[in-house]
Amino acid sequence: MKTKYIRRTVVLAAAVIIALAAVRMRISASVQEDLREQVLRFHVRANSDSAEDQREKLMVRDAVIDYVSPYMEQAETKEEAAEILKEKKEEIRRIAAGVLERQGNPRKVEVSFTTESFPEREYGGYTFPAGIYDAVRVDLGEAGGHNWWCVMFPDLCMTKDEKEKISREAEEKMKKLLGKETVKAIQNSRHFSWLLTF
Repeated sequence: MKTKYIRRTVVLAAAVIIALAAVRMRISASVQEDLREQVLRFHVRANSDSAEDQREKLMVRDAVIDYVSPYMEQAETKEEAAEILKEKKEEIRRIAAGVLERQGNPRKVEVSFTTESFPEREYGGYTFPAGIYDAVRVDLGEAGGHNWWCVMFPDLCMTKDEKEKISREAEEKMKKLLGKETVKAIQNSRHFSWLLTF
């Protein structure tokens, strides 16, 4: 009798977990689609995994974001942001190349607009699910080293400040673009990650 009760309890618990996980996956897919339509990512690929190349990757990251952030603050939509970045493409390449040259390691730099897969990442309390996103990508040299990612628009890219604080303006822009429900979902998604780890 006791064994039958335990078995029923285990089966019921498993069914609840599976059902909740299925709901979460459906929500994640919907959220990711909303994000893909409204968000523009930023991707920097280092020349290699050497300490020097990785350090230069972060220097390029900082220089590029310092340059584009004021323009991203002005953009009201993803389309506007993409148009601005396309206009600034050569300047972005020049800035990145200049960083490498000043470090004594001049290499080719390529700036491209891509659609690619990004892993799940957290930015200042917001968790962006893994998925396919449009992105601006900067390739340094052979682009064979570890990557660095962020959200270019709305302007959630973090540099220097490892506490990953997001400006109030960026938060308000996210709510306007994505809607309160989507923003709430990416704020809370970490709380349910245990559902997919059993």
